[in-house]
Amino acid sequence: MLQSALIIGLLAPLITCLTTPAGPVALKTVLPASPPFVEMARPGMSAIKVMEGVWGRNATMTCEEDNTDSFTAKKSGCWSHKGKEIYCSEKADLTSRLTNRLIYGKISPSSLTINNLQDDDAGIYMCCSDEYRCVKISLVVKNVSISQPVASINTELLVLAGTRVQLTCHSSSGSMPIQYHWYHQDPSLGTYSMVNSDATLVFDPCKPENSGQYQCSASNLISNQTSNVLNFTVEEHLSIPYVDADPKELFVFEGQAVTLWCKVTAGSPPIIWTWYRVKENRLEIVSSQQELKLDRVQDSGPYYCQANNSVRGMAQGQTSEKHSIHIVPKPVEFALAEAALALVLLCCVTALILVIVWLLIWKKKAALSKPLDGTQHPVSAKAQKNNYGTQVTAGDKKGNYGPQVMAGRKNRQLKPPVRMDYENSGDIYTNLTPNMIQDENTYHTLS
Repeated sequence: MLQSALIIGLLAPLITCLTTPAGPVALKTVLPASPPFVEMARPGMSAIKVMEGVWGRNATMTCEEDNTDSFTAKKSGCWSHKGKEIYCSEKADLTSRLTNRLIYGKISPSSLTINNLQDDDAGIYMCCSDEYRCVKISLVVKNVSISQPVASINTELLVLAGTRVQLTCHSSSGSMPIQYHWYHQDPSLGTYSMVNSDATLVFDPCKPENSGQYQCSASNLISNQTSNVLNFTVEEHLSIPYVDADPKELFVFEGQAVTLWCKVTAGSPPIIWTWYRVKENRLEIVSSQQELKLDRVQDSGPYYCQANNSVRGMAQGQTSEKHSIHIVPKPVEFALAEAALALVLLCCVTALILVIVWLLIWKKKAALSKPLDGTQHPVSAKAQKNNYGTQVTAGDKKGNYGPQVMAGRKNRQLKPPVRMDYENSGDIYTNLTPNMIQDENTYHTLS
């Protein structure tokens, strides 16, 4: 009876009694024309359900209540935001500013997912499955610190060269946008340097030099986080080694050196190098370094090198071709030639010094022997004429003169020119002829 009274009381404003002469004939119920977003008050139903969303990420709202007697809509309904419809299954042409970011029915038949939440997406959302069953959700959009990113690799940590390797950095929570950076550790310095500014780092194909430790970082406007460390190794099969040499001819004299290097074009480190010498039909290990120097005569002979490394736990080795080294002693002729050249150079220098000294002495003597009256130095008298036009020649050591001089003396009664033995050269001073000397006594004195 109480329930009936309550129902009648609730429906009283909606019931119209039609009276006719015959009496009441019918009851007519009048319903609202369009009550799509009317929330029915039911015992245990919360007025508004609060939901938090992260800026830049996705938020999914379901059209269901949290209490035990709640329901989940069994058919498509409509969603509104701040009193304005944003989605309705029966209105395919309905559009709003959220249309391009909405996904309906992703979690449940009546769920609504909003991608890339923005500040304007906050507010009251209402979903209704029919005219009387609606749920209100208050969505709050927050800026949230990011979680620690996780660095992952698409392969094993031991990779064969030529494989495609992709490293991925991902932070599962936190406000967007999130910026990612990849860092690689320098083994020699122990420090990290940035190699990429993206969530993924790809090596295609990977090479041995790509091996090492990698770490990524993630940051947004709120915080910055660093990931775990990835340490992967790229292994590569060895190529056949070859020998590089200086000099290329592999021929030197004793005291000079031949330098050999064992090299490969492919192969992951560490590589073990070994040098062998073939001596009297047996092998002799001479070095375990990549470089080999030889400078003695007894080092001559054939040599080759071997390179070894390990790929996926299996050792492998490759051998180069043989190369003959020739180191010969210096020949005696070569040593004598060097000594002779040194002696010639010494003699040349000594001769040059002597010539310079002689020139200096000669110049000094010439300056001392110059007459004070400004006359000329002695000149050769073997073929010259005196002031009388007579050909004058030098006499012998006994004072005898040529026939021309004697004829001049006879015809003109001239005294012969004075003979002065200048440094035993037989030269005559021409200015001491009788023509130049007026005083007879002077001439006789000189003669």
